Amino acid sequence: MKRILRFLIAALVWALAAQCAQQQMQRQVRESRTVALDIGHYYAPGRGGQGARTPDASQGGALEECEFWYKYAGDVKNVIEQAGYKCIVINRGDTPTDPALAKEAKRIGVIQVKTPQPAAVYLSRHHPKRMAVGILSADRALDCKPAAVIFLHLNSDSDSWRISNKGAFYCNPVGVTLATTMADTMNRRIFNCGLPNHGIPCGVVVRTDGHKGGGDWLNTCNDSFVPAAITEAVFLSNPEHARYLNAPANARQFARAIGEGTVRYLEGR
Repeated sequence: MKRILRFLIAALVWALAAQCAQQQMQRQVRESRTVALDIGHYYAPGRGGQGARTPDASQGGALEECEFWYKYAGDVKNVIEQAGYKCIVINRGDTPTDPALAKEAKRIGVIQVKTPQPAAVYLSRHHPKRMAVGILSADRALDCKPAAVIFLHLNSDSDSWRISNKGAFYCNPVGVTLATTMADTMNRRIFNCGLPNHGIPCGVVVRTDGHKGGGDWLNTCNDSFVPAAITEAVFLSNPEHARYLNAPANARQFARAIGEGTVRYLEGR
């Protein structure tokens, strides 16, 4: 009987300690005024960006998502910082060898995680049951104790040109309000307001399957109670989207809409 009682007391103490730790993490997230931006994929010397890309340059010029975000992550950051929040920018690769991209990376202070093999799978330092390609940059974001993590990506569903309009913000369960606010901002500011999307709104998809793209980036953030979203809102394989993003003024407006959606979420917490 005494052994059972000791076991029950130990279990109760463990449960209370776990609950206390969880509440502390949740409070830390609520009180944080830091946003982490993660530039999707990485830049390979001699090969350029290693993310989604346009099938060719016929729609105003070739676009690749990692290179795009090295150019325009600063616009997202500016919107967030102008609202009074701290914003850090991370990428899991090394500094681009392209001089213009390297200059912009230095200007906005990109933290280069320098993953030993950027395309390899690694375990999370924060939550070792989570593992994925690119998870070390998610870990670096969590090191900053952020209020939110935004993974800056662009989508593509084909190696040839195709009209695809069902873009979405993929999020973790604690990030649904973040993703919904960002999607609403994208719909009001960009979709069918310069960027043709044939009346189809930007969606929100909750992703918890670590075997799917970005699943464990989102899961490791969720395990720390940090809202996180992947910005798969437009398609580089959609010629209308590519033509829109190939205009620098449009690209900046698109990037700023992501920043504005993030700020709207933070100010509505």
